[in-house]
Amino acid sequence: MGIALRRIRWVVLVVAAIALGAFLLIDECASGGAMAGEYKDCECMGYELLLYDQTEADGPRKTICVGLVTEMTCYGFRDGPEKPCGD
Repeated sequence: MGIALRRIRWVVLVVAAIALGAFLLIDECASGGAMAGEYKDCECMGYELLLYDQTEADGPRKTICVGLVTEMTCYGFRDGPEKPCGD
């Protein structure tokens, strides 16, 4: 019984470590831009994964960063003027 409990404990610890790593290292990077709306982009130190991109119809774009987000830039439109983030 002791070996089974130790094995279960290790499995729980590994799953918790993977979940914590994913929580800390996965963040939204680029998002927005639909119908000439606000858009934000970032510099990703790691791998940037494209979730969807509907630019042909001027639709939204969304990516996630698996790693660290080093810089965030916000725009009034997808190609428009830069503006402060959080407004």
